[in-house]
Amino acid sequence: MITPILNLFQIWMSILITDMFKVLALRLSGTDYSQKKKYCDNLKVLIAGCGTNQAIYHALKYPESEHYAIDVSEASLDHVDKMIKKYDIQNLTIDKKDILELKGKNKFDYVVSTGVIHHTKNPQASLNRLVEVTKDDGALFIMVYASYLRMGVYFLQDAFNYLNLKSNNQDINIAQRLIELSPKSHYVHNYLNVIKSNSNDGSKDLNFDAGIVDTFFNARDKAYDINELKKLINNSGSYFQNWYDNVFYYRPLFNFNGNENLNKSYKNLNNWELSDFTQKMDPNSGKFNFILRKKKNFENRFFKIEELIHSLVVRKMPKKELEINKNQNILGVSKNKEEIILMNLNNTIQNIFENSNKLISEKYPSEKLSFKDTQRVIHSYWKAGYITLSDY
Repeated sequence: MITPILNLFQIWMSILITDMFKVLALRLSGTDYSQKKKYCDNLKVLIAGCGTNQAIYHALKYPESEHYAIDVSEASLDHVDKMIKKYDIQNLTIDKKDILELKGKNKFDYVVSTGVIHHTKNPQASLNRLVEVTKDDGALFIMVYASYLRMGVYFLQDAFNYLNLKSNNQDINIAQRLIELSPKSHYVHNYLNVIKSNSNDGSKDLNFDAGIVDTFFNARDKAYDINELKKLINNSGSYFQNWYDNVFYYRPLFNFNGNENLNKSYKNLNNWELSDFTQKMDPNSGKFNFILRKKKNFENRFFKIEELIHSLVVRKMPKKELEINKNQNILGVSKNKEEIILMNLNNTIQNIFENSNKLISEKYPSEKLSFKDTQRVIHSYWKAGYITLSDY
């Protein structure tokens, strides 16, 4: 019996791609995580809007999988073609093609399109087409611009258009100088400060001309707020599974425990409302990175604490230091319990509960740990973006 794809890890691109393949490959081979058997990775992958490097990375990383990459840029495809010949890459085919020119349905196990559809003439039609070519048990990794952090970018795009600046070396230098001379209260500096301090934002380095052009000189792009993104996804025939990093959308900003009415309102927010609330109170997201699925049972996975069943695997988020949140009080859980639970990650929830209980009984005999306590701690740190949840 073939095991269905159950989850994708919410992690930064290179790590996410690796684990995405593991989950898909386990589905194809019917392998269970606990059995730790060898899996096949002969997947069919579409990279829509491949640019210069993304398709090469995929093809070299997964030599058993068949990769098909498209882009509308002749220069990008020329570079990819040179790399294919240089490294004798046999599992990558490229085409100069728009997303809307893709033919057929249910063809690919995994579809990757990052920073592309918001530049197309019709983002909705482009996403719909990507969903159509994805297999029913496949997955899509999508990135589109978020409007919360990009207001200053669009102000400057308009300003540069008034001055008739173009994407040549002289005008790029002028644009950079104008950015430097803009007052520090300008919205663009919030954007610049966030992307410089947060490498996981995925923004191109604005120290390079390519980054300046992509950010301030693109002729066409569309940014979304949460409600617009929800509409985009709902009209695509797919279901939102999860963000790649919850810290941007579910992280706790305030402690409402002292006000029953506020706390109740806050706790009752659904995943979209909480994401919108978080970004409107503390806007720091210039891009949405997320996973889409074609089956409803994957919708908003793990947002409800009840979904944290015994068999789920909990892992630390790569490249993040896991620290006790001293300002956050988890209902019924002491800091002693919290610390010990976090020491026992990279395991199933059941094993974390059992191992933690043993240590707590030895170290703090007066304290008892319940399974609900374990769920609360894990769910709290999952929302804060420190850990990932998976069925494997």
